[in-house]
Amino acid sequence: MEVNFSGVEELDRLIEGLGAAEKEELAARVLKKLSPEARSRVLGLSQSGLTVVTGSFVSLNSDIAVNIQNSSFNPEDLVKALLEYRKRSQS
Repeated sequence: MEVNFSGVEELDRLIEGLGAAEKEELAARVLKKLSPEARSRVLGLSQSGLTVVTGSFVSLNSDIAVNIQNSSFNPEDLVKALLEYRKRSQS
């Protein structure tokens, strides 16, 4: 399907007309095409202190490394675990 639009506002109106599942699918497609640096900025991770690396083994810094062993990875669980780790290490 080809869509013609004349500006960002018209594109925004078109996106707003999509359902939640369609918006999620569109966002996932667009994010997948971005560079890792751009993806981090869009997701708000560029100022978080976290380093995002694709692959099965991620080293966040010299103290923390994450090994993802299954495909049902939930980023929210990782962030919660990191927050808990920081709380314990500061105690």
